[in-house]
Amino acid sequence: MSFASVNNTIYAARKLVYHLKGELKSVNSQTAQTTTNADESAIRAFLHQMIDAWNRGSGEGFAERGSKTADFLTFEGTHLKGRKEIAAFHQQAFDTVIKGTCLEGEVNFVRFVNSQLALMHVVIRVILPGQTETSPSRDSLPLYVVTKCDEGWRIEGLLNTRKLTLERQFFLDDFDSLSAEAQRQVTDLVAGLKASGVITPTQ
Repeated sequence: MSFASVNNTIYAARKLVYHLKGELKSVNSQTAQTTTNADESAIRAFLHQMIDAWNRGSGEGFAERGSKTADFLTFEGTHLKGRKEIAAFHQQAFDTVIKGTCLEGEVNFVRFVNSQLALMHVVIRVILPGQTETSPSRDSLPLYVVTKCDEGWRIEGLLNTRKLTLERQFFLDDFDSLSAEAQRQVTDLVAGLKASGVITPTQ
């Protein structure tokens, strides 16, 4: 191959690279154009719809925006599969262990991976029954994976992560290192302090 041929090949390769860069920029631009404010608003609305359903104690409403095959990982590690399972699990919880609790929260960010896929990160706080302020130990930071289909945007995955300070983690580490009897004594001590009024709900 002659020197001129080599130069021509290099020139052609550079043109191809610039062309591909232009195509990529065009694709990114199209993605930005096809993900509108309406798309982001629809995704952000999921949080408020789920909070409203939680506060009404509706498992069906809570799961309504999930896809039929959605994956939901609860803060304690339970893996729920599909809209029906998510609804049934939460309805049972609304009727028992979290009955009377209320949520509040806001969206941290929405990020579009492409025009059909996005992530949403939110902050959730819980008001326990009989209280007027949120309980910091219940704060969580869920991450949503949402996809666009014929029905519009749907939640395809949700990972609910409990917010935990280092101080609380160190306490839990110390508690877990105790014997079963010592753990029982600590639990009884806390229960006794609460019963005597030393520990009172935040008003």
